[in-house]
Amino acid sequence: MKVLIYGIAGTMGKIVYETCKNNPQIDGIVGVDKFANANDYTIPVYNDVNNVKESVDCIIDFSVKAALPDIINYSVKNNVPCVLCTTGYDKNDLALIEEASKKVAVFRSGNMSVGVNALVKLVSEAAKLLGLYSDVEIIEQHHNKKVDAPSGTAIMLADAVKSQIDGLNIINGREGQCGRRTKNEIGMHAVRGGTIVGKHEVMFIMNNEVVTLKHESENKGIFAEGAVKAAVWMANKPAGKYDMLDVLGLK
Repeated sequence: MKVLIYGIAGTMGKIVYETCKNNPQIDGIVGVDKFANANDYTIPVYNDVNNVKESVDCIIDFSVKAALPDIINYSVKNNVPCVLCTTGYDKNDLALIEEASKKVAVFRSGNMSVGVNALVKLVSEAAKLLGLYSDVEIIEQHHNKKVDAPSGTAIMLADAVKSQIDGLNIINGREGQCGRRTKNEIGMHAVRGGTIVGKHEVMFIMNNEVVTLKHESENKGIFAEGAVKAAVWMANKPAGKYDMLDVLGLK
């Protein structure tokens, strides 16, 4: 299959490029990045997705949320599935993705790691068993260049808890006289510093005991591997919304 990497000049785009080159199921790569110099590559690289001449089987996006309209328009116009790995989408972005999924296959996940998506499944099961008896707190840690908080993964984990318990609200940090903690909240805390790739921790805190589920990413290669795995899986899929749990068969 042939893959278009949107954001190929970025940190993750470069890692995805190397991962694609080493994947025997991928025999063609095209890049798009407004900051890229085409002369630096041995593959076709464009500054604008609308100028792409080659046919591709899937788009992998590791860029910024502002690029979403161009990616979606290209995907729908050319009937090409897309794998959206960017986080920080707002309500308008999500509505655009929802509308596009009626016409083309759209994959979106807050985290591309196999381990993290297994953690999401485990957190859902833990919430089913412990949620009614515990206070739930989520702590996420990332490098100092991450622009959005809480992380897309932390939101995935909170949604996993909320899927088992009705009426929960996310409380982002606490400050001042915030009142006593209530049973209908999930505490969400973000740490930013240094070169932390990604750490996520979900605590089920009960009287006299705590159950903690956590995951730590040691390098960014795991996200690229997950993205390429999703792209291969997405080829020829019918219109609809998909995520990593679909790819892993965990739904």
